[in-house]
Amino acid sequence: MKYNLDLRKIDIQKYKIFLKNQYLIPSRRILHENIDDNFEIFERCGLKNLSDLKQAISTKTKIDKLSRETEISPEYLNILRRELGTFNRKGILFKDFPIIDNNTISALDKKGIKNTKNFYEYYTSENNEKMISDELNISVEMIKCLFSLSCLVRINGIGSLAAVTFYEAGYKNLDDIISSTKEEMLEKVNKINDEKKYYKSKLGLKDMQFVIDYANLMTHFKN
Repeated sequence: MKYNLDLRKIDIQKYKIFLKNQYLIPSRRILHENIDDNFEIFERCGLKNLSDLKQAISTKTKIDKLSRETEISPEYLNILRRELGTFNRKGILFKDFPIIDNNTISALDKKGIKNTKNFYEYYTSENNEKMISDELNISVEMIKCLFSLSCLVRINGIGSLAAVTFYEAGYKNLDDIISSTKEEMLEKVNKINDEKKYYKSKLGLKDMQFVIDYANLMTHFKN
């Protein structure tokens, strides 16, 4: 199973619904402007899924061409390109997770597993925790922890420290997140962070709703 979503499987109209409900930082709120008209234009141009759309706006030359053809502003298309780039999640080094000990990191390194992307794809290809535990000489409990963290950081906006906080708050996979409410999640996550001081920023209900929506999107379009 791949670490990142297959953008060919995400219909642009379904992505439009996700984007409309998404809380956007001020610099990206332009994406909500004329969103229905813009995405209808994309479809008329033959762009059926996010892979098509991403390719169509992958360079400045392509953005300028599509802007001329559709009269959608280059600014809108450029910011949309950046937003789509968030689906390309990079692996995070395990040394960046405060709950992963050096012995575990060393054992992973011997297998050539450097980051969460490496581990996620290794785990899902083997799909046998006992065998992985024996092969890496890491406890099954730690294998479960590593996989949980590797899953959580696939969500846009969740880095190593936030992943640990969500994990210790009881959110160990996408299903745990989807089955929660934003209010319950915020309470549990803030409680852990108040105790452990993993990060300084203050998360709010909009952040929790985004995490839930993104987890839903990933589950619906899983590889």
